[in-house]
Amino acid sequence: MKRVASADNRAVRLARRLKTKKWRDSLGCYLAEGPKLMAEAIEQGADILFAFFCEGDEGGRLDPELLRLADLAAGSGAEALSVPERVFAGMADTMTHQGAMAVLRKPAEAAMPADGSWLVLDRLSDPGNAGALIRTAAAAGFAGVLAVKGCADLYAPKTVRAAAGALFRARVARAASADEAVGLLLSAGKPIMAADARAPASCYETDLSGDFALVIGSEGNGLDTAFARAGRLLRVPMPGGGESLNVSAAAAAIMFESVRQRLARIEGREQ
Repeated sequence: MKRVASADNRAVRLARRLKTKKWRDSLGCYLAEGPKLMAEAIEQGADILFAFFCEGDEGGRLDPELLRLADLAAGSGAEALSVPERVFAGMADTMTHQGAMAVLRKPAEAAMPADGSWLVLDRLSDPGNAGALIRTAAAAGFAGVLAVKGCADLYAPKTVRAAAGALFRARVARAASADEAVGLLLSAGKPIMAADARAPASCYETDLSGDFALVIGSEGNGLDTAFARAGRLLRVPMPGGGESLNVSAAAAAIMFESVRQRLARIEGREQ
């Protein structure tokens, strides 16, 4: 493992730049901060360019767990670098870092396959919510995520942390507008189901046992009308009252209702 003491090192400068969307877009790279995320990236075979590790003292020694992770990162093809605390703190996006950070190359944009359900993020602005939704979609077995222009950057550090490793194995596609997204979904044979707290139909009385596209709208502005025109609106019942659920909670309820229905359909076939 190579030691880098200067904040002007090319790899260090790259990591600092990737905290901003402009550089993530132009360089095609992003950051994953923390030992757990780095370990997940290695396990999933993500394309890691550089793996940084913070030295624990002036002697340049690493914590044994970080040293083990550095060996794994180097074995995966990444360039493993140890850096002093002052240099690492300048790269970190979090106030209290955990001593490990990776620079990864973004995967190629996915094509929408004929099979599998997709999650559609319609101008969802909060990166934490976007990351949580990617994590939930992966857990529910969704095939990919379609982000409509205006959505939070799926490769922002906060989004990556909230996705908790799911982004390393997610298929991600993009659409320049809601109309383009509708065209992509319908051409791929995905019925559009859009979450709306005012919808007359509940997710529990809607057939979600097949492949479909679940559209989650902006926290502040709701759904683009193109999705409402092209698909079906559904809601999560709230017998306890309230105006609406957090978008992450609503989406999770709908996605796992689809899991329940799929399992019930499979069980029915086996009987």
